Amino acid sequence: MNNPSAINEAPRPLVIIGAGGHGLEVMWVAARMSLDPIFGCWNVLGFVDDRPALRGKVIEGVPVLGSVQEFLANYRGRPWYFHCAIGSNVQRHKLAEQFEAEGFLAATIMDPMTVISPRAVLGPGTYVAPRCYVGPYAKVGRHVLVNVGSSIGHHAVVGDYVQACPGARINGHCVIEKMAFIGSNAVVHPGKKVGHDATVAAGSFVVRDVAPGTLVVGVPAVAVHQTPSFAQETLESDPATHPADSNALPSGPASFPAE
Repeated sequence: MNNPSAINEAPRPLVIIGAGGHGLEVMWVAARMSLDPIFGCWNVLGFVDDRPALRGKVIEGVPVLGSVQEFLANYRGRPWYFHCAIGSNVQRHKLAEQFEAEGFLAATIMDPMTVISPRAVLGPGTYVAPRCYVGPYAKVGRHVLVNVGSSIGHHAVVGDYVQACPGARINGHCVIEKMAFIGSNAVVHPGKKVGHDATVAAGSFVVRDVAPGTLVVGVPAVAVHQTPSFAQETLESDPATHPADSNALPSGPASFPAE
């Protein structure tokens, strides 16, 4: 996790996809990483966001570099890192694959105020928010979103593009398959499996395996008939999520250790 060689490295160029609330969190955590020389340093070049209202704006001292298509047309081939700060698993999957296909490098962003075992593995593009825990021999996939105060127990396996919402508890030896969604303060009992594309509702307690594509709710969690779809979500639903302020304080450099 920690990379001693990062101490002497120059800041790495980073572009954040999504200029909404999660994008601001990613920028903040990247800046916090820069304060700890063990993590190295990011230089946040800007945001990429499809909302016309943000075209040409500056957010917290960082410019919006255009829509996805505009950015790729203007900057493809640059040796830059990207982080996909999109809550929707479906959209994060789509955009991450698109940027990787264009040769951009996935940046793993992890807050210094986390506890991550040196025996754990984090995939590229994953985000670990403040006050999280990842235990020994846990394996976390690519572009996973581990939100504030979540925990992933020892020997757990978390697949690509999973989202663990604030306060989620994934216990030891659990298997969370690709694209699954674990809601806020939900708990998965040790050794249980949550299938791909499944959703565990906020506050639920999973005591038996969850079939793929299933929504489970309650304590203990039981399946319900309707499974929500996130396929139509955009980068951010509200164009007025935050003001575009050219006078805001700059974020400063921000970065993370090499994979």
